[in-house]
Amino acid sequence: MSEKRAEGKGGKGSKPVLLIGIVLIVGLAGGAFAGKMLFSGKGSSEPQKPKVGHTLDLGEFLVNLDDEHYLKAGVALGLKEGIPAEKLNEQSAPLRDAVLMAFASCNRSELNTYEGKQKVKEHIRERVNEVLHEKTHDKESVLEVYFTSFVTQ
Repeated sequence: MSEKRAEGKGGKGSKPVLLIGIVLIVGLAGGAFAGKMLFSGKGSSEPQKPKVGHTLDLGEFLVNLDDEHYLKAGVALGLKEGIPAEKLNEQSAPLRDAVLMAFASCNRSELNTYEGKQKVKEHIRERVNEVLHEKTHDKESVLEVYFTSFVTQ
């Protein structure tokens, strides 16, 4: 009978130790998860980069370049999220004018390089944002410029 009592006491004594062990493991796992979520590098201190929402297709352009060559290019604009393309359709003439002027100041040798194409895209983006600033009250309505076709002759 004394053997049964000894076993019973040992069983009751190990339950609190087991319970404390489980609580510690769950607490450590929860703390590790919370730490990972808080310090994962996507902190709220970094401003989020605006995303492209709608695209506005400006169609094809046929332009005399600065050096007596021609450019035929299709252009679309990547608008910031929240700016509807329909709202800007009435601005198509000033937008097309800004794009034409940007192309007309280039020559064929510039446009035949990757760097030249990137430079004219940036120039178009700046000019178009100037045109749209009054309409949208946003200095960066256009985030991207896309060439849908591009041929020089």
